[in-house]
Amino acid sequence: MTTEVSKEGRDAGRPSADSGDLVLETAGVTLRFGGVTSLDNVELRMRRGEILAVIGPNGAGKTSLFNSLTGAYTPQEGRITYRPADGGEHELRGRKPHLVSRLGVARTFQNIRLFGALTALENVKIAAETRLRSGPVSIMLGLPNARRAERDSDRKAHDVLTFVGLVDKINELAGALSYGDQRRLEIARALATDPQVLLLDEPAAGTNPTEKLELEELIRRINRELGISVLLIEHDMRLVMSVADRVMVLNFGKKIAEGSPSHVQQDRAVVEAYLGAASEEDTAAVAEAAAALEASQAATADGPAVDSPKDTTSGGTKDDTSGEERA
Repeated sequence: MTTEVSKEGRDAGRPSADSGDLVLETAGVTLRFGGVTSLDNVELRMRRGEILAVIGPNGAGKTSLFNSLTGAYTPQEGRITYRPADGGEHELRGRKPHLVSRLGVARTFQNIRLFGALTALENVKIAAETRLRSGPVSIMLGLPNARRAERDSDRKAHDVLTFVGLVDKINELAGALSYGDQRRLEIARALATDPQVLLLDEPAAGTNPTEKLELEELIRRINRELGISVLLIEHDMRLVMSVADRVMVLNFGKKIAEGSPSHVQQDRAVVEAYLGAASEEDTAAVAEAAAALEASQAATADGPAVDSPKDTTSGGTKDDTSGEERA
């Protein structure tokens, strides 16, 4: 399937990201580990049907935010509200991870966590069977509802593996798959839980350029064709700026910027977070050098052409602007 690259093409068939229709919201979320504050009063508002990227330098608190949203960590302060499509609100703060998943919030991990000794199909079936209605007794006795549930989970696993492009590797051991295929398999396992919100923690980490392009297309398809809201952590800025509707930036546990990809790219606080703030001396030196270069260019344009002065120290010639001003 061909995926449109332009913004207009991507938006044509995807769910609307209504600013008033929030699927996930945090208010004042603060997470501390002893004297270290990992998240500091973080506010997040994710619209239904959008792709929201969370970026920031290493140690900014991105994975801590994901762990808080999915029940792995319990923040000391704040609220985490999830609103499924069928209505109602659920407080996720302090809720166990398997209960968060059952509500419709799934995730992948920065470090792949597959069952390496099981096949791709078995890995996905484990996730699909979290939705089974049959209990352990009916499964042990082989009752009709248990057999029906087994068929349903098998069909679900096949469908999901087909969707992510792994149907031809269905019987291969997860540990024997390429790194890119393992990333896809982990996404497939998350999709098998029928999520409304999918959290992807650095899905492109360790992949090659071709695999990144394929992942980019897959994320768009998950959002557009399955109607799943995607919350993405990623260090690959090309991928982020290509697929994200909005970008939120964390630094030292605080939100420092939020907006469209183009807006965030130009935000001074974001540039300083990634590249560091320039000192006053550096700023003054850059300004002085720029002014000197501009004056030199103006003089060259307005004045007569002259021979380059001799460099008496080396016997060669030297450009007027290549001395102390250029340094």
